[in-house]
Amino acid sequence: MPRITLIGKYLPILCAIAIAACFHCGAAFAGDGELLSLERCIEIAVASRPSLAEAKSAIEAASARLGLAAASYRTTLGASSSYGYSRSDGLSSGQNGRVAADLSLSQTIFDWGRNDLSVQSARQSLSAVSQDALNTLSNVIANVSTSYYSLNRSSRALLIAADRADNYEKRLGWAKTFYDAGAKAKIEVTKAETDLANARLDLVQAKGAIERSQAELAHAIGLSEWTGGVADSLAYTSYDVAAQDAVDRALFARPDITAQAERVKAAELAVELAKKGNSPTLTGRAGYSFSGETDPTDTRGWSVSVGIDIPVFDGGMTRERVRQSEAELSGSKAKLAGLMQDVVLNIRSAHSALTEARESVAAAREAERQAKETLELAQGRYRAGVGESLEISTAVDGYAQARIKSLTALYSLKAAEIKLKQEMGALAE
Repeated sequence: MPRITLIGKYLPILCAIAIAACFHCGAAFAGDGELLSLERCIEIAVASRPSLAEAKSAIEAASARLGLAAASYRTTLGASSSYGYSRSDGLSSGQNGRVAADLSLSQTIFDWGRNDLSVQSARQSLSAVSQDALNTLSNVIANVSTSYYSLNRSSRALLIAADRADNYEKRLGWAKTFYDAGAKAKIEVTKAETDLANARLDLVQAKGAIERSQAELAHAIGLSEWTGGVADSLAYTSYDVAAQDAVDRALFARPDITAQAERVKAAELAVELAKKGNSPTLTGRAGYSFSGETDPTDTRGWSVSVGIDIPVFDGGMTRERVRQSEAELSGSKAKLAGLMQDVVLNIRSAHSALTEARESVAAAREAERQAKETLELAQGRYRAGVGESLEISTAVDGYAQARIKSLTALYSLKAAEIKLKQEMGALAE
């Protein structure tokens, strides 16, 4: 069963979201051309994402509901006043006015635990909403991180496309030199020009991919438009955790699991509260009143009373409320069980994906190294006049594809690491 943490642990974290939003509101703008780090992107997102502002409002509303529940057990003070005027005609005609006022205090002395249960339920609900906000923060960080590394990938892919076009341009220069010297046929030049044209088309598409990645990152960090770049941090990092440790951590720390566990607690309290629907209420009252025709204090006095309100028959409302609360409790428990099952599956899948991605990076890097050696050999042969057009075309394309595969494997490793951390509930930390 996941940990049920006290509300005092949650509020500082969620308050930090609100404080960060206020603190960075003047620094949230990211100018075009600004080179952003991942930390800077997350900082902007915390200040700009509407979902976090919505989460903050939900916490404030839940906090107000808790205050409302606590206030219902406090002493209330009321005051009233009136002025009456009358006039009569006839044998005993006359007129008079009368002033009256009173103050009253009311205090619930004992309600058989109903108010305490209401306060506890509201506190559990506030705790759940706080965890919902942490889950929202985790999702924002995951989306920002994924979009950030996606732009990293697109930026590197553009460099690969540019290098590929440059290699074909060099090859075209060599082909023209050999053709002018009569050492190569015209088809060598034509083939080189075709390969260069295709490489330039890929270069244009790579530039378009960067624009799309920029738009995705701008949306993730909460900006309507941004055309800047990010620091190149798509480097290999070793992140390893045992699958069972990841599962245990997720069941212990994931905000959505903790939030649902808090809602189960709140539902249990709701059942207990519903069962007390026919409980009596003991109330104490005290009052002071005064009135008079010419002098408002002519008549004055104190009153103190204690009363008990005992519901005798409510038409079955208590029974139905209990039935409703028990059904909602069963639903909350079932949702928690289903969520925990989903988390275990997602952790296993994410851990497997991370392991696969880690192995793919090593294999892709070796393939890239071999493809680079092949290209260098093919270029050397072609410059010496003994290589063929097909050989160097295959080598240039092979090296570019190997680099793309290596880049894709590296991005997949980053994405898998982010996914596993998100499933574990570790991103918000």
